Amino acid sequence: MYKEGLKPQNIFAFICLLFGLFFVFFAPPFTGADECCHFWKIYLVSEGKAGNQKLTSDTVNGIRRDKVYVQTGAYMPAGMYKAGYKNIRTRWRDFEKTNLEETKEILSYPLEKEHLVFNSFPVPSYTVFSYLPQAVLMKIMTAANINPGWIMYVLRLVSLITYTALVYAAIRITPVKKWMFFALGLLPTALYQSAGINTDGLTIGLGFLFFALTLYLAFSNEVKTISTKQLLLYCAVGLYFILCKFAYAPLLLIYFLIPFEKFGSRKRQILTFLYIAMCAFALTLILFVLNSIACAGTDETYMRNAAIGLLLYKPVIFVKAMVFTILVKFKTAFEGFVGSFGWGEVRVPFYCAVLYCVSVLNFSLFNFEGDRCCAEFNLKQKTGFIAVFLAFTLLLFLVLYAAFQISDGGIIPGFFGRYFIPASPLIFLIFDNKKFFAKNNLLLYFNLFLINFVLFVSVVKVVYRFYV
Repeated sequence: MYKEGLKPQNIFAFICLLFGLFFVFFAPPFTGADECCHFWKIYLVSEGKAGNQKLTSDTVNGIRRDKVYVQTGAYMPAGMYKAGYKNIRTRWRDFEKTNLEETKEILSYPLEKEHLVFNSFPVPSYTVFSYLPQAVLMKIMTAANINPGWIMYVLRLVSLITYTALVYAAIRITPVKKWMFFALGLLPTALYQSAGINTDGLTIGLGFLFFALTLYLAFSNEVKTISTKQLLLYCAVGLYFILCKFAYAPLLLIYFLIPFEKFGSRKRQILTFLYIAMCAFALTLILFVLNSIACAGTDETYMRNAAIGLLLYKPVIFVKAMVFTILVKFKTAFEGFVGSFGWGEVRVPFYCAVLYCVSVLNFSLFNFEGDRCCAEFNLKQKTGFIAVFLAFTLLLFLVLYAAFQISDGGIIPGFFGRYFIPASPLIFLIFDNKKFFAKNNLLLYFNLFLINFVLFVSVVKVVYRFYV
């Protein structure tokens, strides 16, 4: 058995918090991908608002455009508006830097609850469930009139702690490939997103926990028959995961790794799955319809409806664009899967992405002390992993296509490697086997070195991007 200090969940928590806290405090305020938009959405959720008021303007996200748009937005305290836009000039501009003095300036902005301004921005359409932990704190801090800059740092900390707790639990629970989940949980992209204000940290953490619970119920010798309590917990995690981002709905199919005997009957197994799937679909559909009604008449809605119409009329155009996007953006997405920072314009070097994936592959191929899993995935199950991954990829591209359409270059915008992190166990579990065992800790230490090396490079990249 592991010594207490060598347990993968303990090492994970230490490394995650170490590098995560750096990202929390040294990544300049509101420089993560759409961090300001998520910050404002959390405020709206805390106030019980949707942010779907409309305004005709030539300014989107604080930037003047060459045409007038009908956009969504909402009234909010002037301090939130000012703080969120302070670093917007750095978006996708490597030459734009910031400094600690500007951060101090943001921290000095008063909330100005009495001075409301209309902020026109693309309001994230994620469900309220994606923001619940942070929305509660937002309500408390705005009631206390705390400065928006300090609110931002508190929300970043909450996101990091939530992510750390979820992945810690996943590593501890799974009887299969604990070190693989350890490595995937420490992907620099995952840490950076979890240390920012967005929905990714919660979604990735819930995704890994859902995988871990599935593997526990399927392969743990402790579970002979699934109890009602275990089933309720499993359903709650799966439902919460899908409600955060519906594009991950195909991942629910890993549920069928659990033998029907553990449910008591095949009928109970199928009915439970249908319950989870139908609840997720119904709630998502209701929220989507309500959002569509509220956003009716905006340019964004018009473009989305036109894209859906084209998809139904000429689906081949979508397929061609999807394949072309994967071919053109594969290297960028691969680097971004491992380490992506800022607005996605900063990534780890390609060699770092390769080294990190080598470490994950090592953890997938080899069985380590205390981690000699009781699972033995057969060819049918591994083929199922690939099929589920492909189904997720297709649904992801459909969502991106509806949101961003096809660019003049023939690609579907918004294709980022970080979207594949919650689904990544499907690919790496394919390499699980009973043949390779790590007879000592040398391979473990080598993998830990690679992971920490890439994390260190990530820190350097963030510092250089924004301060040097």
